[in-house]
Amino acid sequence: MRKRSRGRRVFLLVAGCLFAPGLAQAQEAEGLRQQLEEMRKQFDAMRQQYESRMQELNERVQKLEAQKAGPATPPAGPPPAPPALTQAAPPASTEPPLMELLRPHQPFAFAGPGRVLLFDIGVAGDFVADFTSNKAERLQDGTFNGRENRVFPRHVELILAGRVDPYASAAVRFTGADESKGPGRRAEITAKLEEANGTLLTLPFGTTMRFGLMAPRFGTLNVVHEDDLPQVDRPDVLRRFFGQEELNTEKGVEAFWLLPTPFYQEVSLGVFNGDNEEAFGRGSIRDPLILGRLRNFWELGEGGGLQIDVSGGTGETADDRRNTIAGLGAKYKWFPPTGYPFPLITLAGEAIYGNRGLALTNGAGQGSTHWRESRGYYLYGQYDWTKYWAAGLRYDWTELPTSSGREWALAPYLQYKPSEFLRFRVEYKHTTGAGPIRDADEVFLQGSFVMGVHPTERF
Repeated sequence: MRKRSRGRRVFLLVAGCLFAPGLAQAQEAEGLRQQLEEMRKQFDAMRQQYESRMQELNERVQKLEAQKAGPATPPAGPPPAPPALTQAAPPASTEPPLMELLRPHQPFAFAGPGRVLLFDIGVAGDFVADFTSNKAERLQDGTFNGRENRVFPRHVELILAGRVDPYASAAVRFTGADESKGPGRRAEITAKLEEANGTLLTLPFGTTMRFGLMAPRFGTLNVVHEDDLPQVDRPDVLRRFFGQEELNTEKGVEAFWLLPTPFYQEVSLGVFNGDNEEAFGRGSIRDPLILGRLRNFWELGEGGGLQIDVSGGTGETADDRRNTIAGLGAKYKWFPPTGYPFPLITLAGEAIYGNRGLALTNGAGQGSTHWRESRGYYLYGQYDWTKYWAAGLRYDWTELPTSSGREWALAPYLQYKPSEFLRFRVEYKHTTGAGPIRDADEVFLQGSFVMGVHPTERF
């Protein structure tokens, strides 16, 4: 009996060892099967909730569209076509009604509750070294008059720009520069507010308008900052007609439109005080400076791109005489249509015509007006064989707008750009013609940098 009991216990022990893992696996499989079934039920419930929510939103959208379209009278004729055929039918008219064009369009939303609207900050520095003869320095008759044989900051600017709200944006620019103080006096660094304007973005007919202190859209280079110029200096015709920095600090209002043409076409029209002392100088809205420009751009496919702008302006000078100026500019660029976008070839130029009234006094002390016509232009070509290196040549020819005489200049230059934010140039310039110095030779070295935001010309 004892032997039988002991054998039964041994048998049960061996059977438990053999069948226990199988029982445990069966229990684990059953547990997993229950979890899977529970997850399937939860998924089905979530799907039903989403389908119910989507159906509810779809019904709301249909109700809103029906309310917007207004009650429709069912036709008395045959039943309507199937939905697929109804959707495929073309609309009756794609042109918006006149009242829709007159109504300011809805701006996009870019901020919500708890979000702060920030603006962009940028800093740019432009430094020039001017080497010329002692005679040019003594007479201060060089390109950068009053700053001959000096290293000077031509422009150091702080830019603040960004959105005011969904309807408008704004830009503010402070500059510091080494400016001439007149013959016999050294240049001094001065700081000024050079730009402060707001832009309205949602006006009728797709109009955009700026108001405040700005550089107007006139010509090809007027809106280009000093560190973004194609050469170290501005062309002589622009310096002679408008001064060293052109029309860069005008106060007024300017509107511009993109015309609905197959190619890019922008029209701008502005009314300003006319504070530029070289060309106008009246500085009064009663006799305003009126500026306009038409800019066109064509993509020529593998042939590159072409930009042409026509500008015109008229205003009163400081001695109450009319000055009218017109300009025609063109710029062409070519680069390989596929692969590496270099070499890059740029050909550009601009012609200026002026008709200015000059005050004259005869021997009897009687005043009269003498009308003087003057012309000038510049042409340049630039070859960028890589994104780092470029070389170019510019030719200037201009008549003096307020006195007799003319001059021409030839300026080859070499450019090195380690990146889009850093540029170095060396330029040699030979000038012959007007001024106390009939022949002048100058060498310019330029270094410029950009930090943060800084709008540049895209073409």
